[in-house]
Amino acid sequence: SSGINAEYGDCAKKEDPTVGQAKTCQGCGDGIDKAWVIGLGSTWHSDCFKCAECSRVIDPKEKFFKVEVDGKNVPKCSDCKVTKGVAGLDVKEKVCAGCEKEIDSAWVVALSKHWHHDCFQCSHCSRKIDSKEKFLTNLGKPICMGCNNDHFRSKCTVCGKPIAGTSLVYKESSFHHACVNCYVCDKAFEVGDHENIRVVNGKDFKHADCKK
Repeated sequence: SSGINAEYGDCAKKEDPTVGQAKTCQGCGDGIDKAWVIGLGSTWHSDCFKCAECSRVIDPKEKFFKVEVDGKNVPKCSDCKVTKGVAGLDVKEKVCAGCEKEIDSAWVVALSKHWHHDCFQCSHCSRKIDSKEKFLTNLGKPICMGCNNDHFRSKCTVCGKPIAGTSLVYKESSFHHACVNCYVCDKAFEVGDHENIRVVNGKDFKHADCKK
């Protein structure tokens, strides 16, 4: 297998084929006799300027990465790049972190490991995680945002929905601030009220400055 080093590629652009000397495609090695693309400092047939991972033709206007394969600079599309992965890895043998089998075609780099596209999936629901979507980790394994919200976040005792950020916590219960009203003035609490909230009677919340 080849060593891979990734970095951002320069912008590719189409040129007028009638201008300049004869050109050779960096992808297939054949001569170019019609429209071409300039990318990574070389000329390519439009159809040959494609992702080294998934073989999708890369549009000259889109963002892509430069990777080195067998000593040759080739493009890699942004779809095949997981943002939480490693920007540059020198890899000689690629073994999937999911199935532990060797990877011989397209792969995903995430959590400092290589994965088959189909093996990079949520460790809770087993849904395939797309390279462009956000994900979190639990015990070093990927978790999709849906499962994180449903199973790993605290849920509000009042509305039953996941709580993101600061919450009201009393004994074994958690609450969204807006789901709880001051038992004196009956106004819903706000996140900014957090330091000004008191619990009375072992169950009721109130603003510290509300009198009753």
